[in-house]
Amino acid sequence: MSDLHKALGDISSIRKQLANTTEFRGYGPATLAATGGFAVLAAVAQAYWVPDPVHHLPAYLAVWVATAMVCAALTGVQMYTRTRRMHSGLSDEMLRMAVVQFLPSAGAGLLLTGVLVYFAPTVTWMLPGLWQVIFSIGIFSSCRFLPRAMSAAGAWYHSYVAGDESQGADLQRPQADVRSD
Repeated sequence: MSDLHKALGDISSIRKQLANTTEFRGYGPATLAATGGFAVLAAVAQAYWVPDPVHHLPAYLAVWVATAMVCAALTGVQMYTRTRRMHSGLSDEMLRMAVVQFLPSAGAGLLLTGVLVYFAPTVTWMLPGLWQVIFSIGIFSSCRFLPRAMSAAGAWYHSYVAGDESQGADLQRPQADVRSD
């Protein structure tokens, strides 16, 4: 019986190694484009319903957190169905590897949101941009499992936000007290 358990353990190790070296094809281009569309809709909704996010923080967060949840659900469903179709026998291991690679970024985004909301609510206007940077880091951390074109998506998220946040930073940055002696 111990030989059987050893053989099953060896098969499991081989499957994990195969999943580690196989390109993950669970993200579809249509879903990524749809999540970008949802982000644009959220930005339009925010401009219309929450033009002053600093003074209406709960409504502002509701718009963006709801958008993030819808996008995560859409991506999760699509990853599951696409991975089952494209990776068949390795789908469970491939999904686990993708989630394990991206989970730290999702946790960082959640933690950053909580810290800013609780300790620095006046800078929460930066959250969507910071979430994009964290998302790009999640993409970069998963690059060894993803098609090469996905690294371009990560670079776009990172570079677009860097330019966008730097333009708005001067308008929203709180002024420091300057005392002269």
